[in-house]
Amino acid sequence: MDNSAFGDFLMAAVDKEIAAEFAQKPIKVLGEVILMLETQPQGNVVKLDFTEDTPADFNSYRGYYKDLAMEYGDRYVNGKPTNEPVTVAELLSRAQLCDGRTFTGYKGGDFPMSRKTLMWVAQYGMTGRMLTDIKDEGDGVTRIITQEDDD
Repeated sequence: MDNSAFGDFLMAAVDKEIAAEFAQKPIKVLGEVILMLETQPQGNVVKLDFTEDTPADFNSYRGYYKDLAMEYGDRYVNGKPTNEPVTVAELLSRAQLCDGRTFTGYKGGDFPMSRKTLMWVAQYGMTGRMLTDIKDEGDGVTRIITQEDDD
């Protein structure tokens, strides 16, 4: 077995172990997030459960580059910063665009995302929290529910 084949074998074994570990956790995948957003009132404002910052864009997750992170904080519309809240419809549209898209990892490399990709909430270049649920709280608010990954 040459070094390249051994490296591929090793990475596949590591990916299998990570998949088994996260199968036991409440973290959602992109497809579940899309389905949950589709069931929410589309005009609701989206808020996070641990910060007043607004959900922003999506990127490769710093903790596991092959996973997807919903960023929060500074948000731009048409290249300009905005304080406008994000609606469910807008976040759903952005999430749908991630399916089949390739992102660049924090330290490089190309990582294709799919509906089976694990979802985190984290600022760019940082590790963060598992995305575990999305709930309509009434009064025009949909809340992104997260949980620390204790491992």
